[in-house]
Amino acid sequence: MNFRILDLIATVITSCEGPRKAGPGHPPAATVRVLATLRRFLREGTPWRSLKATEGMVSGSALRRALERWARMGVLAQVQALLVAMLRGDPTLIVDSCSVRARRGGDLTGPNPTDKGKRGTKYHVAVTGDGIPVACAVTAANVNDTLVFERLFLSAVAVMARVATVFADKGYHAEGNRDLCRSFGAEPHIHKRRQPSGSGLGGRRWPVERSNAWVLENRRLALR
Repeated sequence: MNFRILDLIATVITSCEGPRKAGPGHPPAATVRVLATLRRFLREGTPWRSLKATEGMVSGSALRRALERWARMGVLAQVQALLVAMLRGDPTLIVDSCSVRARRGGDLTGPNPTDKGKRGTKYHVAVTGDGIPVACAVTAANVNDTLVFERLFLSAVAVMARVATVFADKGYHAEGNRDLCRSFGAEPHIHKRRQPSGSGLGGRRWPVERSNAWVLENRRLALR
């Protein structure tokens, strides 16, 4: 992620957050510095206490305060919706998931049926046809994909405004999921179980697989 993209996201966050009251002590850190620190924290897994303030980054404590403030105000959800609206194009929705081991335990972990029952966490991701992530959810590794489909789909609809086609593999096979898509005017292409081998996504799979790879690239997420 280059500086221009960070600067764009920082501008949107500042606009959503609104003016901040000046208080005693140092002036608030620039949002772009907070984002640069967050990027390093996620990608490199650097501990909070090892994040030191520099010209281009803030300290770990400053990052935590910013994240807590944004979570309390619901800023990041607004920012995601605005950024996706700026890039809105392909009305196709593609849904998939990926699992990671929960080496240190923690919340939202469970025995992974695809990894010899070892404890893990599953990331559920929904992207547009051109690869823009629009919704995500986190569950224990033993939670069936079908149970998360409604949450992902409704979150994606709220961001995309219009969904024309939905692609998903057989992990999301359920008539209720297909009915939900049709109720919003979307044509479901959800692969059915006990059909010939294949994911059912065909050549449409790569955008969501790329997004899964981006998620797993952030080492901090795997540390739990």
